[in-house]
Amino acid sequence: MHKRHTPGFTVVELLIVIVVISILAAIGIVAYDNIRRSAADHAAQSDLTLATGEMQRSLQQNGLTYPTSLPTTIVSSPDITLTLKYSGNINHYDNLTEVQNGVLLAQICQDLITEGAGKGVNASGVTNAYIINCGNWNHDSMQINGWNPQKYTTPVTDTALLNYADNFTTNDNTNKIHETVVKTFYHQLVERQVTEGGRFPVTSFWDSWATPTNGGVMTEPLSVSAKRPHYCIEATNAQYSDLKWHVTEDLKLKQSSC
Repeated sequence: MHKRHTPGFTVVELLIVIVVISILAAIGIVAYDNIRRSAADHAAQSDLTLATGEMQRSLQQNGLTYPTSLPTTIVSSPDITLTLKYSGNINHYDNLTEVQNGVLLAQICQDLITEGAGKGVNASGVTNAYIINCGNWNHDSMQINGWNPQKYTTPVTDTALLNYADNFTTNDNTNKIHETVVKTFYHQLVERQVTEGGRFPVTSFWDSWATPTNGGVMTEPLSVSAKRPHYCIEATNAQYSDLKWHVTEDLKLKQSSC
């Protein structure tokens, strides 16, 4: 009698099957994680949108001042944490000259340094100042100094600043936080310039060496026109530490920290 042949896999075929299954499983895991991340992204944006409505209601009820803590009516989605990072009044400037507009950008830049926005804690637990100061030496340029100094010549556009921030990378794994510091710093710089009454492009700074008689561009002091109510709410996610959104009183959602 002849033995019936039972079909089966050779060792090579079995290995191929295992590899294919592993690849498909990996693709599935990545796809699932992308779906979860997208859902977390939408949840953060939705929570911030709802929070803005409650903040506006509180503003109307409290006599044109925002609350100093989040209203209890604001409820966040699972894994989403909403934090009121700031609530108060900010300076606002009207009818700025071209030079004053440059002075404002420089002032905001230095304010951010003073507030510690240029610092970050690296993977070893060390706090480093990745952005250390802002300098203006000539009417047609400014420089943001630090680990990666950047000089900007007029006209300085918001697009140029944000493109640098969003595309900045480092191969230093210990100091990967440097990327976050740069992105947050530059986004805050651009946002505050507009919030405080400034504009882009910035077409003039001033000459540090200028006097009334030597032909240089003199600095022009700022004069506060008004104080305006301001807040910033930040949304973070427990599962994705790099997922950060925020919203201010202009009601525009932005994908960065306050």
